[in-house]
Amino acid sequence: MRIWSLAPVVALILQMSATVWGQSTVQQPAGEENISEKIINPIAFLMRMTLENKYSPSLWDTPGGENQVEGDWVIPSKFFNKPNLARIKVFFDTSETDGAHGLSEVQIFNLMLSQRSWGSFGVGISVQLNTQTSSSLGTVAPGPAIGAVVRHRKWKYGLFNQNFLSDTLAQTDLQPILAYAFNKKWSSEIGDAQYTYDWKKHRITSIPLSGQLNRIVSFEKQDIHFFIRAQYEAKNDSGSDKWTIAAGVSFILQE
Repeated sequence: MRIWSLAPVVALILQMSATVWGQSTVQQPAGEENISEKIINPIAFLMRMTLENKYSPSLWDTPGGENQVEGDWVIPSKFFNKPNLARIKVFFDTSETDGAHGLSEVQIFNLMLSQRSWGSFGVGISVQLNTQTSSSLGTVAPGPAIGAVVRHRKWKYGLFNQNFLSDTLAQTDLQPILAYAFNKKWSSEIGDAQYTYDWKKHRITSIPLSGQLNRIVSFEKQDIHFFIRAQYEAKNDSGSDKWTIAAGVSFILQE
């Protein structure tokens, strides 16, 4: 069973998000992109709430499977008259091979955005909070974050990088961005594929290959984003996920 050492931190995060969420006077930068084009940009100035379930039916060299639920809050705002984007992502393990379950980690970033003629650029800070377990202490690992997304007609491509650095955790995550919007309702992309380098182990620990299909559905004035993703982990570390099927829903919040 996970030890909920991060419960006070998560409560503070949710309080902070609620406070920022109340600042509904934030105006989105003017642009010609529709919702289908915005959701394939992970640093788009777009408020949304996402719930995702990830099921791994097979692991490398280990019998059994795993299941994880993620909650994701993306909150645009303005500080010093500059557009900022905050994201809070909470990971909750519902099933593991060792029988453990509960909150596993929280990731937060805040980027200052710059809208350019070719796309968008963001730089800021990220932090990862890991819960305490029976075999390890909880960690708080901050680090720099940077991302750039190029827009070319209906295509988007770029990179998003986060770094988590502490005495016990030193990790770099690199997310390649490649996406295409077919129309106002359908789009496809690589998805949230994080290539990970562990500086403590001096090696790459994750090489995911994935594809995701997106669908926008509108109910009156509410846009809802449904998605499904298949992912294969090419780095065959024992116990790591081999195949993963993810599905989720995201509520797009606009004025």
